[in-house]
Amino acid sequence: MKKTQALFASAFIVLMLYTKVKAQNKQSIKTVFTSEELKQDFLAFRFCLEESHPGLYEYNSKSIIDSIFNANYSLLNKEMTGREFMLFTCRVASTIGDGHLRIVPPKVQLDSLDNGPTAIPFNAYCIDSKIYVRKNYSTLDDKDFLGSQIISINGHAIEDFIKEFLQLFPSDGANLSHKYRLLSSSRYFTRYFSMLYGYTEQYKVEYISLNDTVHKTKILDGLIFDKLLSIAEERYPNKIEEQKPAYFKINEANKYAYLKIKSFDKSHYQKSKLNFEKFLKASFKKLESAKISNLIIDVRDNGGGTDEYGRILFSYFVNKPFYYYKSLRMNKESFDCFKYTNRPNMKAPKGMLKANQEGTYDNIQHPNIGELQPSSPAFNGIIYVLINGWCFSTTSEFLSQLHFHTDAVFIGEESGGGYYGNCSGPTPDFTLPNTKVRIEIPLMNYKMAVENYPYVDRGLIPDYPITPSIVDKITNVDLELNFTKKLIEKEINPEKQTNPIDTNK
Repeated sequence: MKKTQALFASAFIVLMLYTKVKAQNKQSIKTVFTSEELKQDFLAFRFCLEESHPGLYEYNSKSIIDSIFNANYSLLNKEMTGREFMLFTCRVASTIGDGHLRIVPPKVQLDSLDNGPTAIPFNAYCIDSKIYVRKNYSTLDDKDFLGSQIISINGHAIEDFIKEFLQLFPSDGANLSHKYRLLSSSRYFTRYFSMLYGYTEQYKVEYISLNDTVHKTKILDGLIFDKLLSIAEERYPNKIEEQKPAYFKINEANKYAYLKIKSFDKSHYQKSKLNFEKFLKASFKKLESAKISNLIIDVRDNGGGTDEYGRILFSYFVNKPFYYYKSLRMNKESFDCFKYTNRPNMKAPKGMLKANQEGTYDNIQHPNIGELQPSSPAFNGIIYVLINGWCFSTTSEFLSQLHFHTDAVFIGEESGGGYYGNCSGPTPDFTLPNTKVRIEIPLMNYKMAVENYPYVDRGLIPDYPITPSIVDKITNVDLELNFTKKLIEKEINPEKQTNPIDTNK
């Protein structure tokens, strides 16, 4: 996801960190709330969204959003538990179509979940509304469990869980690929399972082993997340080159170059002591000197990060000045709804915003605003881009610009973020007064300087749709990369290709 830039001003960064780390010092110990308490929280929820969310009517008209709010408010005529109300607000928020808008459990509940032995002990891979075991963190034998299809957990059918999850987890517009890929995050998988079915430290898992038909049931202990991460590093270590957020290599026969961008997050580069701009400059110089005409850019599983990093990468693929963002807007300079945060008087730094004719405010200090210059040496060859539903936020911005300005070929599955933009940037944490349910609301509406893409509520749809099977995943067969290599070979030696390339192989 995006990281707020230094030029967004330290005041907003302080707001984000302070409200998310401190949250509410006084947590409610109530578990059941009256109809009146729920209505008060729902009105606060609506007020926060209507005042601060800059894309509330991006995918639905105001009348439709109003009707959704009104219809759901009328349903609050009886008691609910805090968890029931949290799910209730999740379903309402997901209709807005903003992948950065999140409903978060009260801090005391989330802390107990994140710090306790609750993590579901396997890495999930979702295909066709089915969940498979991609990585095994449990004590079960890999031969029995790895690659197996999960039928139910604690008596809850997986198909029912996925159906509920799709209604709860937000995405940009009508995008689904991002939702499915987020299930591969053990933290998100555990969090949403817990939100739906309650806190637990054990999981009764019904599954069918790979290449088998027999249903089996085992009791698996949950893991503390730090323990899960250490098991993952031990059992599934990354190659040395994959330990950095980006790397570049040229095929031995000079047929193509491969540029992997695992993240656009500046902190990841600082941690690995890799200077992003210098790394890109050196990589494109090598491309030029080696006279490489085919470049594979792999941004699969890249959830975004620092805004300008996406723009800097894109700038190597154009030969003239360009516009990256069409606009970058906030509803107001300060917000009354900030009374639901721990910094009620916080407002945008002086000089950052300028009033516009639409009655909102333009960010005039962001480094991606205005006419921008290309970088040298520019790459003028054939671009192949590997994408999937994890491609989100900054990554989606880069992809839409590359798609609009070049003839790049896209391989994989639909990207996870909106083609025309997103709402992100500063994202304060609002706490509802009674239930203590929290809302993370992005304050900035990013509009990309692109046009003529027919799918206004979707991500970037690939030229060659490819979805690996669970067997591909557990055997580390890179279906998308192998297919791309065949495309390049066909481009280099068309006379050797007599049969069309089958994307299903």
